[in-house]
Amino acid sequence: MPGTVSAATTHPPPAPAPVARTPAAAEDAPRAWPAAVLGLATLALLAYAAFAGGAISARDEWRLQVGAAAVAAVAAAGLLFAQRGPGRAPAIRAAATPAGWAGLGLLALFAVWNGVTLAWSIAPEETWLDVNRMLAYALVAALGLVVGSSLPRAAERATLAFLALAALVALYALGGKALPGVELLGVDLNHTADFSRLRAPFGYWNALGLFLVLAVPLALRTAADLERPARGRALAGLALVPLLVTIGLTYSRGAVLSLLVALAVLLVPSADRLRLAAFAAAALLGAVPALVVGFTSDALTTDAVPVDERTGEGLVFLAALAGGTAVAFAAMAVLHRHADRLVTTAAQRRVAWRAAAVLAVVLVAGGLGALASSERGIGGTLEHQLDEFREVKAEKSNDPRRFLKTNSGNRWTWWEEAAGAWADRPLLGHGAGSFPLLHLRYRENRLPVRDAHSGPLQFLAETGLVGALLALGGLLLLAGAGRWRIARGSVTERPYAVALAAAVAAFGVHLWFDWDWDVPGVTLPALAALGLLAARPPGAGGAALRPRDPERGLAARAGLLALVTAACCAFALSALLPELARRHTTLAFEHAATGTPEALAQGARDAEIARRLNPLSDDPTAAGAAIAERRGRYEEAARLLAEGVERAPGDAQAWLRVATFNVRRDDLVAALPAAQRVADLDPRGDAAALFFAALDPTARSASATGTPLPRVVIEPPR
Repeated sequence: MPGTVSAATTHPPPAPAPVARTPAAAEDAPRAWPAAVLGLATLALLAYAAFAGGAISARDEWRLQVGAAAVAAVAAAGLLFAQRGPGRAPAIRAAATPAGWAGLGLLALFAVWNGVTLAWSIAPEETWLDVNRMLAYALVAALGLVVGSSLPRAAERATLAFLALAALVALYALGGKALPGVELLGVDLNHTADFSRLRAPFGYWNALGLFLVLAVPLALRTAADLERPARGRALAGLALVPLLVTIGLTYSRGAVLSLLVALAVLLVPSADRLRLAAFAAAALLGAVPALVVGFTSDALTTDAVPVDERTGEGLVFLAALAGGTAVAFAAMAVLHRHADRLVTTAAQRRVAWRAAAVLAVVLVAGGLGALASSERGIGGTLEHQLDEFREVKAEKSNDPRRFLKTNSGNRWTWWEEAAGAWADRPLLGHGAGSFPLLHLRYRENRLPVRDAHSGPLQFLAETGLVGALLALGGLLLLAGAGRWRIARGSVTERPYAVALAAAVAAFGVHLWFDWDWDVPGVTLPALAALGLLAARPPGAGGAALRPRDPERGLAARAGLLALVTAACCAFALSALLPELARRHTTLAFEHAATGTPEALAQGARDAEIARRLNPLSDDPTAAGAAIAERRGRYEEAARLLAEGVERAPGDAQAWLRVATFNVRRDDLVAALPAAQRVADLDPRGDAAALFFAALDPTARSASATGTPLPRVVIEPPR
């Protein structure tokens, strides 16, 4: 409201006298605790996302979205009311450079654009779910900005908090190898029973690997920070070993590549890069014994091995992990004692860069020489590797030797599908969340997949050039705004800001060749870090959102808070409705399977509730139609099936249900248009071919060309 919130520029106060660095000075505690509570609430969202399977499933993600809405409402209340009185710094503030505000605004606009694509989306229900996800992403980025603006030493504290969470995730994941027979307090560590490749708690190995990669530069920075207490450095150094071991046992080549990028971004701008490299080498040395056991043990690398046969090998793995950790700890202790020697002069750095350049030239020349002397030659070998990269094939995904393979894991074909879909609708796309249906239309094989395995390409295919520019522009602007915190932050804060930037860089690289954007468990930490880096810390300048006068405008601020709270409640309701509809749909199908009159009547009520709760899904109409048909209400079943294809005209399954219904009614004339639509939407699928074979008039009775029974005849769109 006018006169309530303004973009005010705060100026840094006169430089205070130097004070000793303490974890939390007494005078900071009253001012810091509201922001600390907000930071812990944000961390709780990240922890839930990690341990809820990455919040990949809609049935897990809605809780995350409701939580984000609640925390956002609390943050709004703090921005409007958590003040310290005239002349005092606000307890909760939101300050950023214009680039930071623009980046956050573009992410919010991307969420809005996802909603706009509902007007032409071929997958309306998935579009709704994507809108909710993008809103949650924008809110978490905004929460990161608020925490970064309000909490003293926010980058350092965020580093320690996320490192603790990542260490817990790594230990849980390693428990599946080391202690598969242990079940403690309801936590079953036998999550490698069917699949030996580490993926818990995310359910997806690449997501687990990337999540832990985000923590590695944070752990390195903390372990090598000579200003920290010895206990904190030791714990961070100890955490590095399980982080690296877990990353290795995910067998994720993308995670390793992202880790190299993160280390490069951390080391290059850091003055103590030699010390950081030494600690990284010590941690890698400590990880080697466990990695050797984990890669070579048949019991630990084979699927579906009984737990009794894995227990002994697991204890060997645990001993190797413990021994390697002890070695790393001893090596880091030595490094700490000689830390003053792990520095380089400008002349030494110039010599090192020249040596690195010479080594790179030698390696490239040696590689080219080896290629030239090979049987295929340089051109033939490169062409062979390119063919290998693009080849479509099924591979054993839990084989540690996959690190040495150069194939794309079938990504190339999915990238081609996304590019083809974008070329057909370049500006607006086919609708947010539509790639599962686009895959069926554009595929040249039978590979099942739901994502394009490239965030930017999926943006283009689903939301067009407009959506891609909004999403990527928002991320780049936030990253650019974070340069201020790195370049002009305090001496103690700057190294941790660089570590967070290294984590963000790892995410940015990985986003190009995997479906991280649809995995909240890995995307939310990166967005929270981006928001924090884009924020101006307490005492720094920047455009800040805060009341003009804490003592005035209470009614206006209360009204504004009511509006924000109502918007957060609307978002929470938007997240909850699809889940409620899904539950009632599941109950309806269960009642339909029971088949008793009472169960069918209850199932019909559940299907009707689901149909009203989610007007974009064809699943409730399918459940209602199945129940109506079992009750002999064919007219009602035909009406519900027709409504289903109106709700999801781009879904081959909806048309398949129509065709199946008409075949059961022995009405081939009505079934033909629906079967043709199935063939148009999924030309490589089996359903349409089977239907056309079944619809052969020579295989049917003479009366199977149109009967007075109920039919669903819908002309496919031209």
